[in-house]
Amino acid sequence: MFFCTSFKDKAGRTEYGIYIFCSLLIYYFALHLHRQVNLDDERILNIFYQCLIILFSFVPIQAVTTRRLRDLNSNPIFVIFNFIPVLNIAFAFFLLLAKRKTNDDTVN
Repeated sequence: MFFCTSFKDKAGRTEYGIYIFCSLLIYYFALHLHRQVNLDDERILNIFYQCLIILFSFVPIQAVTTRRLRDLNSNPIFVIFNFIPVLNIAFAFFLLLAKRKTNDDTVN
């Protein structure tokens, strides 16, 4: 997952779904680390590990979202919706469920 940071080409629903599922698992693990933070002992390092996990998973998720938008023949600038709370969840479900647009689907 961390080595697939290419913003080129296209990503289908399956690839996008796998990335979303993996990111949910990674974020759940980061949340678990955050819950175990104790400022009185060495578990303060969990904050550092949590930040590293989120940092290293950020670029691949943005890359696969951009590739999925290209697969739908949409403007990749719509990746900005990932940064708007609540809308990002609806946007992810839309990208997960939307079908690929082909040349036959366009109206002249």
